[in-house]
This record gives sequence, C-alpha cells and structure tokens, in this order.
Amino acid sequence: MRILPFLLAGAATIGISSTAAAQAPGEDSAVYELECDRDCLIGKLNEYVDALRVRTPSLVPLANDYLFTENNVPIEVGEGLWGTVDRLDAAGLEVADTQTQNAAWFGGMTENGAPGIFAVRIHVEDGMIDEIETVVLREPNLPAPFGETMNMRHDPDFNEILPPEQRRPRPRLRAIADSYFDTVELNDGQVFAPFDEDCGRLENGISTTTSAQDDGSEFTRVDGCEAQFELGIFRINKRIRERRYPIIDVERGVVVSTAFFDHANEFDRYLLTDGSEMRTALKWPNSITLLEAFRIKDAKISRIEAVFTYVPYFMHNPFAGPAATPPVPKSSPEECDTACLNGLTGQVLNAYATRGEWRNLPWAEKVGYEENSVGMQVNEGIWGSTTGIDDDPLVISDEQLGRALWFGRIEEHGQPAWAGITVSADGDRIGHIEAVIRREEYGAPYVAPETAPSFDALPAAEQTERAAMLQAVDRFYTAMNAQDGSPPRALAESCEWVLNGQPVGPCAAPFAARRLQPLERVRDREVIAVDEERGLVAMSTYEDFPATRQQFTDASGETFADAQTYPRTLQVVELFRFRNGEIERVEAITSELPYGMEPR
Repeated sequence: MRILPFLLAGAATIGISSTAAAQAPGEDSAVYELECDRDCLIGKLNEYVDALRVRTPSLVPLANDYLFTENNVPIEVGEGLWGTVDRLDAAGLEVADTQTQNAAWFGGMTENGAPGIFAVRIHVEDGMIDEIETVVLREPNLPAPFGETMNMRHDPDFNEILPPEQRRPRPRLRAIADSYFDTVELNDGQVFAPFDEDCGRLENGISTTTSAQDDGSEFTRVDGCEAQFELGIFRINKRIRERRYPIIDVERGVVVSTAFFDHANEFDRYLLTDGSEMRTALKWPNSITLLEAFRIKDAKISRIEAVFTYVPYFMHNPFAGPAATPPVPKSSPEECDTACLNGLTGQVLNAYATRGEWRNLPWAEKVGYEENSVGMQVNEGIWGSTTGIDDDPLVISDEQLGRALWFGRIEEHGQPAWAGITVSADGDRIGHIEAVIRREEYGAPYVAPETAPSFDALPAAEQTERAAMLQAVDRFYTAMNAQDGSPPRALAESCEWVLNGQPVGPCAAPFAARRLQPLERVRDREVIAVDEERGLVAMSTYEDFPATRQQFTDASGETFADAQTYPRTLQVVELFRFRNGEIERVEAITSELPYGMEPR
C-alpha cells in the first residue's frame, strides 16, 4: 500500500518533465487541431484555383514561409503556369483531409491555347496556405495517355460518403493504396492490391483500363485493373519511390498520393505472362511524377484518377525532404594533369559502355553523380541504358580546374543521343560526374549524332589567351541577357551556331535580329574547361523560357512566336571555338528541364 503513492508521484513527475512523450513520434501534438473543416479546406482550395484562373497571386491567402512547386521545382507563386494559363475547368475533382489539413484539385486547362491537365495539393495552417504542390501535364511529345481536357469528367464515386460498414480506418486505406504501388513496381504478374471487379483508372483524362479505348497505347490491350497487372504489362517500373499519402478521407474512402515512377529502361523488351513480347516506348531512363487519387470501398480499389508528367530521371520532391548535397572534389595539376584527366574520363565512358565495370573505377572516398541536374547513385541512369559510345569523341581537359569534358555520341539500346559528360578529379581519383544528355524525342533543333565535332590544335600565332577567351564568352552571355540588338564583340563574320548537331545560322544573326526575346535569362554560368592550344572554352549554363508572351517583333518588324507554349528551362553544355581572338563556332547541346530547375 505504501508503494502506490510513490508510483503515482513518479508518474506525475514524468508527465510534467517529459512532455515530448505525450504524443506519437513525428507528431507535434497529442491532439490534432482541426481548425479548418472540410468545407473550409475546399474553400481554401477554390480560392487558390480561382486566383490561378485569373492569374492574380495576391488573391491567394499565402503564408509568409510557403513552399510552391511546379513539377517538383520550387518557384514563386506567380511563375510557371501562373503566367501562361488561360482556362481552368469550372469544376474539378476535389478531395480533402481534415486531420492533415490538406486538399487537392484535379482538372483540365489550357495554356497559351494549348490543352493540358493540372493537379494541385495545398496544405493549410493558421488559415493560410503554406504548401502548394502542383503537377502540370502539357500535351506530351513523349508517349503518354492524354485525353479530353475540356471539362474533364470525374467519377462521382469520389464524392460519395460510404456507409460505415464499407469504410476502413486510415492505416488500412494507406496500406491498400501502397499495395497498388507494390503491384505496379516491377510488375511481373503478382498482384498485391485488392481490386473491385469493375475497377477503372483515369490517367491524364483518358481511361487506361479498357481495351476499347483507342489511345495508341499497348497498355490497354486487356480490360480491368487486375487483369493488366496479372499480365505483367508494367514491368518497366523499376521502382515507385518517394511515396507520400497527404490526404486520406475515411468517410469517402479516398486516398491521394504523390510518387515517382522510375523507368530505368535497362532493358528495351520484355515478356508478358502470356508469353508475348512488349517493347519499351522509350529507350532511355525517365521518370514520371504524379498526383493520384484512389477510391477504396469495402477494402477494394474501385476507382483511380491520376495526373502525371515526365520529369528528369530520379528527380526529387522537395516535400519528401531535403536533397543531398554533393561532395565538392578538389584537385591540382600536381595531383591530376592532362594525361590523368584524359585517363579518368576514358575509364568512365568505357564503364558506361560495358554496363558493369563501374565498380572497378578509381573512385574518390566521396563521389557525386548527376544526370540532367538530378543527383543519383552510380549505376543508375545511363549506366544501365548505354550500349555504345563515340569511338572518336571530343575531350577537353583542364588541369587548372581539375576536370574534363567528354562531348559526343552515346547509344541507348542502339538509339543515338548527344552527351556532354564532365568528369572532375578529386586528387588523382574520380570525385564527381555530371552528364547532360539530349535525345531526339524532345524535338528540334536536333540532328542525330554520327560523331563528335573535331577541333585541331591551332598554330601558336592564332591562339587566344585563356583570360581573353573567358572575357569574350562572358560578353557573349551578357549580350544574350541584354537583347538590345547588338551582337557581342569578338564574333567572327563566319561564326556558325550549332544546337544539338543542327546548324541554326550565323552566330550574330539572332542578336542583331532580336530573335532571342523568348529567353528570359541565361544563369548559373560555370566554366567546365579551357584548352588554349585548340582555342576551346566549354561552359555550363541554364536558360529560362517563361512563355508568358508568345508573340514577339524582331528588329525588322516581323512577328515571330515562341517555339513552345509552356515554361521550360534548358540545361546547356556549350563549346566556343576561338581563332585569332574571335569566336568562329558555337556548339551546344541542350536538355529540357522543368521550369526554374537549378543546378544540384
């Protein structure tokens, strides 16, 4: 009996001094504050959509520390789709979760007159929107379902309140949605998810679970969600990663998820469970980012609606956590001279081609690797898709900077592409690799590479000092940003500009004609390598095209249009060839990225 007061006193002391134990791990409080009910959340969601509809960011109740992303790139509200949208559906699919204070909207749109589909998730705190996550699908050049975008029709089941006996608790609903991703990941015929017999899936405005739907896709060769998975159609999905479930509505049985589907394309054909062969539509690594809603009734998935679009392979979602910071390699000519840099670069490219020798490379203690501005592990990306490399590439090594650029042709399952691959030494070992790849599917300007450009050593009298070349390159980019009709100095009269293997005309012409107006700015300029003997400067830059204007007037008074209707950023690897102090050739490869994307 004497022990009981002691125990009670001890329990009280623990309760007072250890408040962190009063809630579940990862939760701020043991009580969920439902300050914004469902009607309130849907109201905030509509405030956002209505403000976007009229392109007026000031109408959005924004928190001071908001995070806004478009296709996983953090930008400011007012940028991206905000500057180009000209119509949103009057009504969209609306879902909300009072426990997490999230809401989402799915619907059709037009952007500078072009059709598209849009999905957004918002989070509300203290009556203000502090998170905005958007997925924007423009009419794709790449193979993907793309249906009717005018007044999209959404299944009314998503809004129906289920009777209590047909509901399932939050953890179960999340587990069922997760089992869907388990099924589609490395899909080999094994089905983990429970499906209703009449399960239907709407992707980018078109049904992808009926063979009667003529969308040009082999994925609709059989009817029904489960039947497609039993056939193993989606084996191309190497993984479904960064799965998040910000919205779970128990009353309606609705789960909204965000995730990436990684198509590594380490193989370009595969067998289905019925013995027939499928071929991959794309031969190179790519990812899709999505917002996906599941309707779950009686513990079975009955309806699915998704909006997804292509993004660079292995891209990261900022809402899933901070991105890793790559190590910064350091080297010097004493540690790695030109011969050393050439040797490291050759070993890297040979390892790409052999698709298995990468472990034998002389790696530094800490290594950074990225493709098209996305950090990933070695043996991802083109390590798994490359089947051949240029026999005679252009290699520019710079002892002073401790890095080399390999510029030329690679093949992915026999399909050629342009590649600019920078190898940085850490001491005398490989410390960092950055690959920029340009494929044909992204359209003009593009000519399939047959071999790399070749630049012979210049006579000493025709060479230009390093500092003078860098100053001239700086003036070139300054003129691109100024767009005042004045070509930069030091352009030879015969200078030719080549983009992705395609000659686009004299270097001075777009400056003088003011044809660069769709370009907002060239930014994040970095010198990759300089070779005085051959008169070469290799640069890395990013070019932003906001697409907020579509029509421009050049210096002659002629009207011309932006090449695209949507915002985008180009990552550029650019070569300048100098002779006698003048630029005689500019040769670049460009990789299209989501608008506003920055170097890792």
